[in-house]
Amino acid sequence: MEPKIEITLFNRFEIRMDGKPILVNLSNTRKTKLFLSYLLLHKQKAISHRELFELLWSGEDYSNPGTALRTLLYRYRALVDKMGIEQLRNSIISRRGAYQWNQELDISIDIFDFDDYSKIGLNQTMSEGKRKQCLKRAIDLYTGPLLPDSGEEHWVVPKAVYYRDLYVQDVLAYIALLKEEGAYDEISALCKKAQALAGTADMIALEEEVALAKGKPGAELKLRYEATLSGLVKMELQIEDVQKGMETEDAENSAFVCEYGVFKDIYHLQRRLLARTGDTMFLSLLSMERKAEEEFEPLQHEKIMSFLLDTIRHELRCGDSICRFSDNTYAIMFPADSFDNALRIMERVKAAVLQNCREKEVLVVYRIRPLKNAKE
Repeated sequence: MEPKIEITLFNRFEIRMDGKPILVNLSNTRKTKLFLSYLLLHKQKAISHRELFELLWSGEDYSNPGTALRTLLYRYRALVDKMGIEQLRNSIISRRGAYQWNQELDISIDIFDFDDYSKIGLNQTMSEGKRKQCLKRAIDLYTGPLLPDSGEEHWVVPKAVYYRDLYVQDVLAYIALLKEEGAYDEISALCKKAQALAGTADMIALEEEVALAKGKPGAELKLRYEATLSGLVKMELQIEDVQKGMETEDAENSAFVCEYGVFKDIYHLQRRLLARTGDTMFLSLLSMERKAEEEFEPLQHEKIMSFLLDTIRHELRCGDSICRFSDNTYAIMFPADSFDNALRIMERVKAAVLQNCREKEVLVVYRIRPLKNAKE
């Protein structure tokens, strides 16, 4: 019988074999651990080299991101080979221009087990006994926030919120079943534990008060309980409507194209954000000129500007912003961790334009300036 492999992402990143931690040196190579974590979180799909590179080296620019990613994969596989862990030798599959976690492996990953148990436990069509069993198992699996050491990564935040909210749902559903048994001491203990793990949760705090009252709340507590429950249900529906109303069909894997007025608002917002985060953001103007003295015909000019916009969008990253600044100029705003990397990004855009433009009389020029934060 092969040793059992378990991966924990709640409260910590840990890989265990027969209950003992393995590959502990992964913690010494942050990018390798982030690389592996991202593949695990999205194990259902292949992740392109470009997506992985932008996540791991945000603000940096390299001519060959595939090389940097292969280095991370080599480090991980080298650790696996050194430890002689056969079950993990083929854990990351290389596809054309992408990597994916091998879903065929018989390995337990706590977040997915938690998700599966939660879905059964929250299913009202299941028997109470089955629901209680699965909810208890899900609650025990949630031992803390998702990947707390990487909690500042923007791709961890939405997943962490999802699992935290699901844990709160599990706890409230389990409390409802415990109430039917009159198990108020167990409810009180569960509420204390849940608030320690999940932080502020109004309904769990109220459930603890009800449990301390042995299920017989006074008029004031009963009124607060019912009003809070009603308000939270309405708020949940409202926030979903707000998100849906703000979402668009715009391609989210390319730079954001907007009017100058919107671009200006984004510029001021970014300056405020820079004052808080200390990050660096750059403004660039990129212009299309004609080498010859004669100007392009109006229709030809607009075709070239349209081509220029498509090329810029393709070469830049999701979250970068573009607007038409003048007849032959685009304004671009993007993050980079240094001026040298900002130059590399713009040189890449320029090279792509000159390589792919059919009109050989086109000349591309640009200038770059860093944004000042709102306190400067």
